Parts: sequence; structure tokens; C-alpha cells
Amino acid sequence: MSKKIVFLMLLAGGCFLSSCTVTGQPEELRKRVADRDYPSAFMAWYNIDHPDYPVGTEEERIAACAKHDLMWEEPLSQLGEGVDLVLGLVWDNKHHGLATSFTPESLERARTNKKLLLEKNPRMICLFEIRWRDAPMSFLPPDSDWWLRDSQGGIRKGWLGGWEPFYLLDYTNEELLDNIARQARIAVECGVYDGIMLDWSGNLEVIKRIRAAIGEEKLIIVNIHDDIEDGMAYKDYINGAFMELNPIDTLSLPVEGLKLHAKEDVNKRRWEKIEQALQYYEANFREPRVNCLEVWGNRDDLRRMRAATCLGLTMSDGYVLYADPNPLPTPDHLHDWYPLWDVPLGKPLQRGECRPDGAWTREFEGGTVVYNPYGNQTVRVEFEREMKSSITGKSGRSFAVDGRDGDIFIAD
Repeated sequence: MSKKIVFLMLLAGGCFLSSCTVTGQPEELRKRVADRDYPSAFMAWYNIDHPDYPVGTEEERIAACAKHDLMWEEPLSQLGEGVDLVLGLVWDNKHHGLATSFTPESLERARTNKKLLLEKNPRMICLFEIRWRDAPMSFLPPDSDWWLRDSQGGIRKGWLGGWEPFYLLDYTNEELLDNIARQARIAVECGVYDGIMLDWSGNLEVIKRIRAAIGEEKLIIVNIHDDIEDGMAYKDYINGAFMELNPIDTLSLPVEGLKLHAKEDVNKRRWEKIEQALQYYEANFREPRVNCLEVWGNRDDLRRMRAATCLGLTMSDGYVLYADPNPLPTPDHLHDWYPLWDVPLGKPLQRGECRPDGAWTREFEGGTVVYNPYGNQTVRVEFEREMKSSITGKSGRSFAVDGRDGDIFIAD
């Protein structure tokens, strides 16, 4: 792709990256992050998948999405999977990588949907995923210099788990880097999105370009799992990690449809490393922080769901999700909605604390959260007044919490 074409694309996009100021209301964005109640769930591309929360119409998708406090979407991959968007922005070029704006009709629709979403959940944060590592072949013309090619000139394959093969982008190409930053800026300036999401562990130069393009106040979240080394490299530029994880767990229930049992995890994540990474991210990333902890598992493995939820509640001010494992043939990150996520905890009153027996506790306006890590023995929790377990519904002053489990106790 010639520099002249890139120059014209920058003009069509509205301005040079170096000469425009990003508009927005940073204090209002910070307030939405800070003022939400807990538990606080997020939506990673795909919505709730449960008959109690239908998503067949736009109104239903907005209502289901509003159960969460943070979401992101990306039109090329989601529409390619045959899954409707919640907000609905679509790039204005058949080659999304060359787009200079969003289609007028989708922009009008998305602004309306964002307004409706905020009416249902005033604390909602909306992010837009920018493609930087790989993409379907329709993303760019086949002869584009922005594809990563092998020694014979063939385009190298990337992710093969989608509805069609994805191909690698040459994100060392200066023109592509400028284009990534340009599209990120368009996304945050359109009045719909609060920031940018990057998949595939990110890249420092890509992240720097995007931060310079979108300004200091908009959000950047990167899928760095529990890789603390990436967090150390990116900490001055990003607001949060997408922690997409399937921790090794001998107690976990098998997931129907998977060849591998959940305990034979292909990405070798471990509960203790997750805990360490989340604490590092919470202490070191930019404010407002929007760390998003996702654990995969069998939807009926409620202990695993509670462990993930209570880990996030006691060790962070972030967002949580318990979702289907990616290797399933269905779209990734589909999930149930659990009653535990509706417990009215309110806001945290203090930081989480590790007890002498290894369990973690944290006090909220509406109750007490206890997380007992994987591998720990059963612990007993004592209260000076009558409390009710969110697991059993039973009241008392003394409760047992197993290892790799958690509970939320509210005043009886």
C-alpha cells in the first residue's frame, strides 16, 4: 500500500493524529467505573446464553448486555460468526482494515443503542476491539503490503479457531501501525465507545501508538492473561488486562463437547499465578483500572464459578466472567447468568485481606466476601451477628467454605 493512499485515508478519517485533540468527558468515564456496585460482570464479545435472557431482538440484546458493567465488541469477527452486535457499529469499507469511518446508518443506530444501554445501566463501559495481529482475508485486499508473508510471498495463517481462517498482519509495518492508531481514534471519537480492546497479548509499539492517538483519558485493555511480564511492559499505557484463563484444576467438572478434560488445560494456567497477576495489575495499571478476570469451565461447576467470582471480588476492584471454554465449537465466551452476580453487595469498604488460614475476605456495604483458594483446606468463617450464605440461603454465625470456592454473606 502506498504512502499516498495512507495519507488520503488519514485525511478522510478527519484529521492528522498529531494535530487533533481527543474529545470526551474523562470525569464522567471515571465516575462510571468508580460508582458501580458489586459483583460486577463483563461481556467479552458475546452475550448471555440462557433462556431467561433471550437475545433474539435488539431490545433483548441490550437488556441482556445491561446486566454486565463492561462490554466490548468487534464487527468483523462477530458478524462473521453470525452473532448480532449489541451496539452495532460497522466499518464503512468492504475491507474493514481500509475503513475511514463507520456507515452512517450503523453509527446512528449505535448511538441510539448506547443511550438505551446507559439508561438500563448508567455504569456501563463500552470498548471496541481493534484488529492488529490477524484478520479474515476480507479485512484487506489480497495484495496488501500489510499482510505478513512467508519467504515465498504467501500470506501466513494466524488464528484457525474461527468461522474461517485468520491471517497474520505485519504489525511492524509503519503504515499499518499508523492505520491501527487511526482506526482506534475513529472508534473513540464516534461517541459510542469509551476505549479500545486488544486481543492476543498485545504489542508494545501498537499500544504506544494507540495511546498517543486516543489520548490519556480513554481506556485501553489488553488480553494478557496472567502474564505479569506483559503487564510490566504495558503498565504505563493500559488501564486493564483481559485475563482469559482456564486454570488447571483437578476438581473441575468435564465440559461436554471437549476432547480435553478441563484439568488438562492447554494453556497451563494456575490459580496461584492468576492471584499474583491480578494483584499486580490492580496495583500498577493506569487509572481508571478496568481489569477483567474470565475463567472457563463447565456451566454447572458452581464451585469453580464462585471461586472465580470471589477471587475477583477480594483481590480487585475489577470485573468478572465465568464462561464456556474457547475450544468448544460454539462462539467463544458465551455464558450463563448466575444468581451470585445479583447479590446486592454495593461498594467495597476496604481492601481484601488474607487470613492466617490462607482464605481471603473483604467487606462491602452489603456483606462479606470470602474466597478460599484452590488447594487450601476447608476454612471456618465466624461472624458476630446473624449472616446468610448466598450459596445455601441458610443463616447463622459460623460457616464452612471449601477450597476452590467462595461465598458472599449478607446480613440476615
